[in-house]
Amino acid sequence: MKSKSHKFRDSQAWSLDIMLAVIIFLGTVLFFYAILDTTQGTKAEELQDEASKVLTGISSEDSGVGIMDGNKINATKLEELLGNYSSIKSKLKVENDFCIYFEDENGNILYINATATGLGSGIINVSGIPCG
Repeated sequence: MKSKSHKFRDSQAWSLDIMLAVIIFLGTVLFFYAILDTTQGTKAEELQDEASKVLTGISSEDSGVGIMDGNKINATKLEELLGNYSSIKSKLKVENDFCIYFEDENGNILYINATATGLGSGIINVSGIPCG
């Protein structure tokens, strides 16, 4: 038969095992959370950088894909770029898909022509309508 002091040591060892297991489990959860959180922040920053590249590219007359004349949109340049999404994407050196579309002061989408909502990837929808 076990003595009382021996039972106490067994129960003490059992609770230390549980505490150690809980600490390891929480550490693992926090580790994976930190990894996932960092990845999402990196992706958001990457998308923001690429959006900035696209905006700078279409605003610049020197980029080869610029649609602006001063502070106005040149409709001829814009029409020339329609249907050339892969060329625009490579000239701007962006990896992710994008869509450039226009809205009026009330937030209504303005069509570029009879078939195009915007200039960009056809897999992106603007108010349920494909962009390109």
